Amino acid sequence: MSAPYRPLADPERGPASMSPQPPRPYPQGGHDPSPLPRGRHRIPAEVVVANQRRRLILGATQALAEHGYAALTVKHVIEAAGVSRATFYANFDNKRDCVLAAHRDAFERLLGLILRACSTEREWPFKVKAAIAALFDLAAEAPLEVRLLTLDALATDMAIAGVMTDSNTHLAALLREGRRHTPLGPLMPDLTEEALIGAVSAVLGGHLLDGGVKDLAELQPEVLQLLLTPYVGAPEAARVATGSRFGAAP
Repeated sequence: MSAPYRPLADPERGPASMSPQPPRPYPQGGHDPSPLPRGRHRIPAEVVVANQRRRLILGATQALAEHGYAALTVKHVIEAAGVSRATFYANFDNKRDCVLAAHRDAFERLLGLILRACSTEREWPFKVKAAIAALFDLAAEAPLEVRLLTLDALATDMAIAGVMTDSNTHLAALLREGRRHTPLGPLMPDLTEEALIGAVSAVLGGHLLDGGVKDLAELQPEVLQLLLTPYVGAPEAARVATGSRFGAAP
């Protein structure tokens, strides 16, 4: 049974931080970039290249959701992106390279959203709440991108599985900050955060696969309680999830 949450004072560091690193710029995404005009034009070459690469990344994200990684082909990607095969190979070596770029793009976008959201809160549990809200907002706006971050099928490729593991480890490191805010921190198993992030990934990924963005609002507080309970206890986790500040009447 978890002990009640008690904020731990740290006058040297000030308010608890969700992350050891500051927010950084993240790719704007989620919307298909407009095709550039064909033939002769005055658009700078770097703009053309960036547009083509972005279309390929979004094409890979869409094609992956439709076909799965094992059956995914370069043809699927270029058809979804609306570019030529030559354009694909000018940007990527193979489908793995393209999917890795799509995963990296989606993860950096999510990470930027999480860190920006956390920066608006002072108390650690509410930083976690803000992070989960950012995750679910992205899931509602760009479900295919979030599925790309949670899709178990990608684990069939060892290189991609390694990148996904690294991404989850990064998120677990952010969550590990919670150990500073509970007397149970030193007693918690080393794998606690990795297990929690893995559980959230599995739950959200399965939900998006089965029902899309439907009922995401009902799922969000349960996921938040799952993350907070080991640190602050079930009653406080439920209070945060339902919108109350600590010490407020339930």
